This record gives sequence, structure tokens and C-alpha cells, in this order.
Amino acid sequence: MNTIFLIDTDAERRAEVGRVLLQGGLHAEPFEASEEFVAFGAVDGGPQGLALVADTNGAAASLCERLRDDPRLVPVLAYADAPRLEHVVAAMQAGAQSYLEWPFTFAGFSEEIARIEPAMRADLERKRRSAVAQSRLARLTGREREVLASLVTHGTNKAIAKQLDISPRTVEKYRAAILVRLGVANSAQAIRIAAEGGVFDGLPADETLTDQPGSGDGDAGSVIG
Repeated sequence: MNTIFLIDTDAERRAEVGRVLLQGGLHAEPFEASEEFVAFGAVDGGPQGLALVADTNGAAASLCERLRDDPRLVPVLAYADAPRLEHVVAAMQAGAQSYLEWPFTFAGFSEEIARIEPAMRADLERKRRSAVAQSRLARLTGREREVLASLVTHGTNKAIAKQLDISPRTVEKYRAAILVRLGVANSAQAIRIAAEGGVFDGLPADETLTDQPGSGDGDAGSVIG
């Protein structure tokens, strides 16, 4: 991780942090505000690195919220002079990977990065998959999302049709349209995107397929096809 996107409204402190990072050979790309950084990412095609943001007036939590559904998201680390507990909690709950107290040394910064990097990479990959999935799911109509969710809770065209009060033939047409809109080859792939995009969040833990493929109801439209 060679590039640090350094966001700080305080020009003097921003320069000081940049000098600390430079001691370890890290390039700091400076930004005065989160809005400037987000605009940079939109123009540049997506930043690659880590966002180090001074948590002034909730800037860290705000940036995490703005990046949450963005496939170009980057990990966010916050810092502040004499951090207050409520600000640390707010930033971490919003998705910040860590929270540092300024001033810090390059050695201290490096140690913290090494400590959180494995979890940070895994969390970032999960968030990226979720953001990509949500961008695909946004292509679906409301009814198509209902049919997609019902693939897990009901499974077969016949069961889905009964649940949604439409015909099995209509369900089949919706399923075909869903595959095209999501750009996938089969329902299993569509369900994976739905899961990563949070379509099934909030379903009861015991909500499982009520009609398994090959259950004898004569419906060829199984959850796998």
C-alpha cells in the first residue's frame, strides 16, 4: 500500500502528517476535504491505497458512509488530537479500520497497519463484493427482486407463483429476465449476488427452501437452473 490519501482541513497538520509518512517512503496525496477526495476518485477511475482522514466534525464516519456502497471504496483510517471516545466509536461503527492519536511516528503507524492489515483486506474485499452486487441488483425491478428473494424461500416456480399470486409461466419469464439483468448464467449465481447484496438480510434463520429440486411437484424450474 504505497499511496496514502491524506484528508485534513488543517493545512499545517496535514503537512506534518505527510512528512511523517514520507520518512517511511510512503507518498501522501493531500486533500483538504472528503468531498475533494471523493471527486478525485470519480474522475480518476477509483483510488487505490488507503484514506487517512483527520476526524474533524465527524469526517471519518461521514467518509465511511459515502464509500459504503461504492465499488471503488478504500479502507479508512482516522486520526485526531486527543481523540474522544464517542468519536472513535462513531468512526469505527461506520466502518473505519482503526483510529490513531496524533501525533504519531512512522513506526507507530506501520505497526498499526501491520496489525489490522489481514482483517482490513478481508473486510475490504467483502465490502467490494457487496457494493458490486448492489450495483447489479439496482438493475432489477421491484417484482424481479421479489422473485429473486423467493428463489431461496420457496425454490420452485410453482411455489413462487403461489406466494406472489402470479402464474408459474410468469415466474419463469421473471427468472430469465433476472439472469439477463444480472449478467449471470444460472440461478445459483443470481442467488450468490443477492446474498452478497443483502437481499436476504433480515430473513428468519430457519427460512429455507420449502420445495427442494426433485421434490416431485413436476416443476423443472429448480433453484439451481
